[in-house]
Amino acid sequence: MKKGKKSSLLLILLLASLLTACGNQKQAASSSKKVTSEQTSAGKRSKTSQKSSSKQSSVVTASTSQETSSASKSSSSSNNNVNTTRLSTFNQQLHNALGDVLLPTVDGLGTGSDKLNVRYEGNQANYTISYSVGRVARQFNDTAISTEIPYVQLKKTSYGTLNDASAQVAYVSQTDLNGLPTIDLGHNMIGYEDAGAGQRYLSWHEGKWSLTVHATAVNQQDPQPLAVQIVNLLESYRLPAPTQYGAIKADVGNSYGSRNQVITWQQNNVVYQLSAHDITTAVKMAASMK
Repeated sequence: MKKGKKSSLLLILLLASLLTACGNQKQAASSSKKVTSEQTSAGKRSKTSQKSSSKQSSVVTASTSQETSSASKSSSSSNNNVNTTRLSTFNQQLHNALGDVLLPTVDGLGTGSDKLNVRYEGNQANYTISYSVGRVARQFNDTAISTEIPYVQLKKTSYGTLNDASAQVAYVSQTDLNGLPTIDLGHNMIGYEDAGAGQRYLSWHEGKWSLTVHATAVNQQDPQPLAVQIVNLLESYRLPAPTQYGAIKADVGNSYGSRNQVITWQQNNVVYQLSAHDITTAVKMAASMK
């Protein structure tokens, strides 16, 4: 009996030990799962935090980019306003001095508008206005402007009769061009080329305007590229309507200070002449006359 009791006791202790071991394993597994779950949650929170940080960074970057772009546009707009205001101010001062006269409303410049200077001589019937770009911006009609080389001059001259005025415009008639070799200038414009004594002239008509480009043959100059440029320009800019005649005289050759791109037109007994260093500038300014 004693040996049976001992055997039973040992069996009970062995079962208890096995149950305890199984419990510990389950706790360990549960603890492992808990740690894994916590690590997974932590990982998710980390990824969520990274995504949120990335989105915030993108928003800040986009916002900064928009602010920079807006500031750039604002600065550009401010510069344009300053340049426009400068010419507008000069035009108002010219109106105060000369009365109700026609004036360019654009300066025709690509750069230098902030240093635009204006000086005039004469009266309402006859005047010369000089437009120049100086080292500094000067007051209207400052005497120091007379030392600057104008890039454009606008002249108004009044005559006794309409015929007297029309005689001052160097208009080339179609009769003078008939029989000369022709060149296609585009936009349905046909040019007529005249050459002699080392000179080349390419002429054509647009409405009441005659247009002539001069080139020097001995310098291997070709008038056609400049003629095509002018034809293309006049597709975008409309020149003033002359009463009878208008003429453009352009020159392929150019030198510092020259104003050999000349636009002349007649309005009743008045002749306007705008001479410029650059033909694009001349066309833009003449087309803006108001």
